[in-house]
Amino acid sequence: MRWLAVGVLAVMMAGWGTAAQMKEPTAAEVEKMKAAAPEGPQVAPQKARKVLVFSISWGFKHDSIPYGRKVFEILGTKSGAYEPVISDDISNFEPGKLAQFDAVIFNNTNNEIFLPEEVDKLPAEEQGRARQRDEQLKKSFVEWLSGGKGLMVVHAGVASFRLWPEYGNIVGARFENHPWGSGSTVFLKVDDPANPAAAALRGWDLKVRDEIYQMAVPYSRENLRVLLSLDTGKTDMTKKGIVRKDGDFAMSWIKSYGKGRVFYNAFGHDHDIFWNPVVLRHWLDGIQFATGDLQADATPSAKVAK
Repeated sequence: MRWLAVGVLAVMMAGWGTAAQMKEPTAAEVEKMKAAAPEGPQVAPQKARKVLVFSISWGFKHDSIPYGRKVFEILGTKSGAYEPVISDDISNFEPGKLAQFDAVIFNNTNNEIFLPEEVDKLPAEEQGRARQRDEQLKKSFVEWLSGGKGLMVVHAGVASFRLWPEYGNIVGARFENHPWGSGSTVFLKVDDPANPAAAALRGWDLKVRDEIYQMAVPYSRENLRVLLSLDTGKTDMTKKGIVRKDGDFAMSWIKSYGKGRVFYNAFGHDHDIFWNPVVLRHWLDGIQFATGDLQADATPSAKVAK
């Protein structure tokens, strides 16, 4: 099913907005995205779906954010799997508005995304109002997600809400660092090839070029279902900054949060990731898992019978 109306909103600044003006993908790059995007979803949506693409980032702002906005628009409209709504208006997280969405995508979001960037510099009264709203929106978001909705987190999105303890439990990990910087070539292994959420990864050459993250607590296979991870036997493990001693560098996973569903994928720094057909198919599967259309077992990896 294809939507008669795209439903894509202009990026709104009525919340706090993203301060930096970033370079949009070129026409040629957009054509690459369109060509790489799947023609259709892995499963037909059970009903019309609406997905919010949210991209506020404070501190370091990835210049790939506009690429994410565009590719998630394309994935929805080309496949017909969902109606994309591209907006940075934080009022969308108020209960009355959030209810309209089946899933939210945190597109390279970073830091305290429900607060103004330099909240500490505001007058005390404004700070108080901002922090009160921040708490209200977090409560609304948790109730919405745990009540049966979905979240997809892309790359730096794992570094959002650094001062909010519960966010680590929602996503399943915290950002540690990136020993493999932009342009690094790494090798990967599919941890759960039979899982429908990993379908796009089967038969891949399992090599990718991107900035590669290392995760910190609460990351554990006791709490999430790992789909894809670094193949440490083939990847350069002499990089400075590697602190994990267990050799476990997950790149993609799914998990439950209450009755809700969470999909995380660590790709999304280098621009050419946004027209990698395998990555785009994997992202669409992850979005469909988040909306509830793709039924995939999210039992934590460590609890799966061997």
